[in-house]
Amino acid sequence: MAVCFNQGQVLGRGDLDIFLTNSAGNPANAYSITYAIYCVDPTTCAEVLIGSATRTPVNPSVGEYYAAMQVPANATVGDYRIRWTFQELATTPAQTVVQEFSVVGTSVQTTASTLTQCEQELVSKLRFMLRDTNPDRDYHFRPPEGEGEVGCYNQVFGFIWTDEELLEFLEIALWKWNMQPPETEYLSTLDAVCTQKPVWKAALLWGALVNASMALAFNWAADEFSYSIGGISLDIDKFSKYMDLKQNAEDQWDKLTEAKSRATKYLRGLCQPRFGRGIRSAFGPAVGRGVLSPRNFI
Repeated sequence: MAVCFNQGQVLGRGDLDIFLTNSAGNPANAYSITYAIYCVDPTTCAEVLIGSATRTPVNPSVGEYYAAMQVPANATVGDYRIRWTFQELATTPAQTVVQEFSVVGTSVQTTASTLTQCEQELVSKLRFMLRDTNPDRDYHFRPPEGEGEVGCYNQVFGFIWTDEELLEFLEIALWKWNMQPPETEYLSTLDAVCTQKPVWKAALLWGALVNASMALAFNWAADEFSYSIGGISLDIDKFSKYMDLKQNAEDQWDKLTEAKSRATKYLRGLCQPRFGRGIRSAFGPAVGRGVLSPRNFI
């Protein structure tokens, strides 16, 4: 999912940034770091350098860098790349990381604007639960993705799930939730849950996490393999890992569905005739003569 910026937009902290850590996982500044902006030709996919190839980023805190610039008002609408080139130490080789972004016209609206406020909130919280909020900071060992003939050994980090996928997982979780007793099909949309039963949002997030883990496990079931030659073996087995995550999330989901059923049974139990909730009852003072029968219940 590419990041989109408008023509003429001023970019600052939180837009095009990179976070560096040392071998211990602690934030650390680089010995040297620069960046360059490239426009991607839509026909040949070739990169065209824009401006200097060694721009200096801003370093607001240890290990954090961002590109401070303004998108020209007449910038060509399309895809762009920013290449970060940095050295951890003076004696270590330079490394390159690539981020992709797009420039759109000021009148163009992004996909995120089609989501309601409730849907945006749930998708954002689900992305936090899945640790899929900042790929450059969180994904330390993801394999590099090829870029064809243009620097195929560079790393391009991207989100694992798109907003559209996470929204689908949330809606499926809502369907499964409404199947649990009691019948709650009148809350058929995420907006209805946010408005009438906001305490159920936690259950939907856990249910969506189950769906997201299962979907990714399906992908890795097709990609995993075991290969051995000359005493060297290579095993890629992520299906079982995601299934473990799915099972742990499903345990939380089951507890929430049980809580929904228990709470409803308790409230309905108070309405049974054997509790004597009538004109004279143990739940309040007598207000007059009456007969404790189902027909005369309040």
